[in-house]
Amino acid sequence: MDVEIIIRPDRDTLVRPERIEHVEFGTLFTPNMFHMKYSGGNWHDAYIEPVKHLQLHPGATVLHYAQTIFEGMKAYRQKSGDIVLFRPEMNIARMNMSARRMQMPEISPDFFLKAIKALVETEANQVPELPGTLYIRPTMIGTAPQVKVAASKEYLFYILTLVSGPYFLGTSGRDPGAVSVYVALDKSRSCYGGTGGIKAGANYAGTLETTSKAYAMKCGQVLFLEARDVPYRERRVEEMGGMNVCFIKNGALYTPRLHGTILPGVTRDSLVKIAKARGIEVHEEDIPFGWVEDGLADGSITEAFACGTAAVVTGIKSFHFDDGRDLAPSSAVPGPITQQLFDAIVGIQFGDAPDEFGWLHKVL
Repeated sequence: MDVEIIIRPDRDTLVRPERIEHVEFGTLFTPNMFHMKYSGGNWHDAYIEPVKHLQLHPGATVLHYAQTIFEGMKAYRQKSGDIVLFRPEMNIARMNMSARRMQMPEISPDFFLKAIKALVETEANQVPELPGTLYIRPTMIGTAPQVKVAASKEYLFYILTLVSGPYFLGTSGRDPGAVSVYVALDKSRSCYGGTGGIKAGANYAGTLETTSKAYAMKCGQVLFLEARDVPYRERRVEEMGGMNVCFIKNGALYTPRLHGTILPGVTRDSLVKIAKARGIEVHEEDIPFGWVEDGLADGSITEAFACGTAAVVTGIKSFHFDDGRDLAPSSAVPGPITQQLFDAIVGIQFGDAPDEFGWLHKVL
């Protein structure tokens, strides 16, 4: 893709706060954005400029048929002062996979990475230190006006960045922290043959009702099971509202295998590789919820944690049910393996540990 990026940014507005722990995740946008358009079979008009409102026809495909995909990644300010990205090639590949599934145009991986680096470099003074990060949100939407079920012929691709602290309120971001999780037995987030394995906007809209219910129960997240009409103990564990889930049983790490309804998380993949490198036994397999329920009841599941780009690694202190039951892992939260994996991945991202896997891409 031979598209020139024209840069005309607002370089004067500093939004980075002194206390990053007080920032509600996903709310503090930096002043500039990247965007480009697709029409006539080509990408064109690539700009970095001050954030502005979008102008869309009220019949735009994204508004009626949810033709939208996105990604989530971060830039980190290391102790050396370097600003780095963590495995951006995985996010880029996943967004192109999402584009194929949603009948949207792909973006050259080299140009995609170039655009991300250019925007992060523009916003370099906004990147906070540990435990803060610069959250990066690439997004693509169908913009052609048409009220019919068909792929758009015009698209807008844009990238926003946000100054971010810990994902879960009440956690510091300097350690895993812990949250309670509501187990959704009457709602599912995905089904076989659907879009659960990609980052389509509609996947998340469908979880909002259940997530609100979880918050009302003082739970920070939701655990979803597969969409199958069988007793809940036979239904497989899938993932949470916006992150993957892992369990520690008898010293081994268990996480649901990827089978099309679960998002292939970058953090999940990284933790699996880190765990194996440190001699922790890893099982990626189907996990019936009865296995979880029994392991929590008999104490063999000693730890559980959520993992994702936003949440990093966060311990799960209990699983809450509609009938009032609470089941908790048998060890203190966060447990020792949860802590070890958190320290390892954060150490790489912020430069406290060597990049043994070659995952970092330096921006500045």
